[in-house]
Amino acid sequence: MNKKLFFFSFLFCFALLSAAYAGNVRYGYNAQGEYVPIEIEGKDVHYGYNAQGEYVPTAIGNEKISYGYNAQGQYVPTAIGNENIGYGYNIQGQYVPTSVGRHKVDYGYNAQGDYVPTSVGSKKIDYGYNPAGEYVPTNISGSAPHYDSKTHRWNHRWR
Repeated sequence: MNKKLFFFSFLFCFALLSAAYAGNVRYGYNAQGEYVPIEIEGKDVHYGYNAQGEYVPTAIGNEKISYGYNAQGQYVPTAIGNENIGYGYNIQGQYVPTSVGRHKVDYGYNAQGDYVPTSVGSKKIDYGYNPAGEYVPTNISGSAPHYDSKTHRWNHRWR
C-alpha cells in the first residue's frame, strides 16, 4: 500500500472513532522530520516503530494502533483501539481498508482527481491544502453539507 493511501486511510479510520461532529486535522513534523498529521480532533498522533522496524503512527490520544498481516500478507494497521480494520478491493482493484468496525469506507475522486477515501460510515472527508501546500484530508464532517453564515456559502467540497 502506498504511503499516501496509508495515511488517508489511517486518518479516516480514526475519524470514525472520534467525536460525532466535524474535526480538523493538524499537520506538523514528526521526530523523523516528516510532515505528517500530528493531531486529529484535538488528540495527539504518536509515532514510533512497529514490529517491522517502520516508523509509523502508533497511537492517537490513548487509542493504540495495532499492526499485523492482512490477507495479502502486507504488514498494515489492523485495529485502532477496539475497532478492527477490514481490507478488500475498491472498484479500481486496489487492496485497501474497506471497513472500520461496522462502518464502511467509501472511495471516490477528490477535486484534484485523486482516487481516495471519501467517507467512513456517515462521515464525509474534506480535502484541502495544508501549510506545506500539499493537497490532503483537512476535515471530517457529518453526512450533509452545511451552510456557513459568515461566508454565505455551502460547505460541499466532497463528492
